[in-house]
Amino acid sequence: MGREKERVLEMVADGTITAAEAAKLLEALGSAGRAKTGKPGGKRRFAASSSVLSEIGPMIQATIGDVFKGRKSFEAYENIHLEEMESVAEPAEPGGELVIHGSVHRGASLSVALVRSEDNTIRASVDNGTSVRMGNKDNKRIMLWSSGELTVHVPDCLGSVKVYSRGGGISSSSVRVPVELKTMGGGIKISRPGDSFSIKTMGGGLEISLDSSWKGNSKAKTMGGGISVHLFDAVSVVVKASTLGGSIIATGERATVLSDTGIGHGKSKIAVRYGSGGPELSVVSMGGGIVIEEQADE
Repeated sequence: MGREKERVLEMVADGTITAAEAAKLLEALGSAGRAKTGKPGGKRRFAASSSVLSEIGPMIQATIGDVFKGRKSFEAYENIHLEEMESVAEPAEPGGELVIHGSVHRGASLSVALVRSEDNTIRASVDNGTSVRMGNKDNKRIMLWSSGELTVHVPDCLGSVKVYSRGGGISSSSVRVPVELKTMGGGIKISRPGDSFSIKTMGGGLEISLDSSWKGNSKAKTMGGGISVHLFDAVSVVVKASTLGGSIIATGERATVLSDTGIGHGKSKIAVRYGSGGPELSVVSMGGGIVIEEQADE
């Protein structure tokens, strides 16, 4: 895993992650390497460690790969014509894709909040008054920013929204289009989505709130954080949860356990159906617990 360790050090050098976050990741990589070597006379222990390694390795590599993919994409957009704007207010192209990239400068902080737009207009602004850069590439509307909290109003007519951030948290509230959210060193909170979503972070937790407006299979993954899933409005869902180094708790009167592997060698998996069953939600955590619970309607 030498290349993965080099990438971690590169991320520290360019300010993508902190030294503390890097230490945790290097520790995970080191543990995986030690598991691979095994110990003399420990065939059973080696088999168990290899089983965990087979899941840890791909997860670490995939997470790091996503971060570097996001960085390269950000750099690629730097080469296109970008218009500096104090705030954004423009008609959305029906079925179009909005791609948002955040790249934090050393010593700065950033976060992004997606909220549902009341009309077919994309609106965006940064709370500290810094500008947003807008451009077009491959039939996509591109939005870049580098500090402060960016708030984006997302119209229902858009085809999808993707957010890639090299630092800070991401939140999405009542957005009705498919979203893909990825960040490094921050948490993600998605509340009452209306369509499918894919969320991933390293170094932060995930909070997911679903109600009956949610449609579409979705997935969530974190490395170094926990996951909480809140179910409202008697939403029907099949939750498939998996964790390495944590526990899984699923509660609720409508919960029906479809499968449960229990806890073995640091990993646990469970599948729970709520209601009549509906879209699937896959949640995966490495180094954190998972809680799934029904809550009273607000």
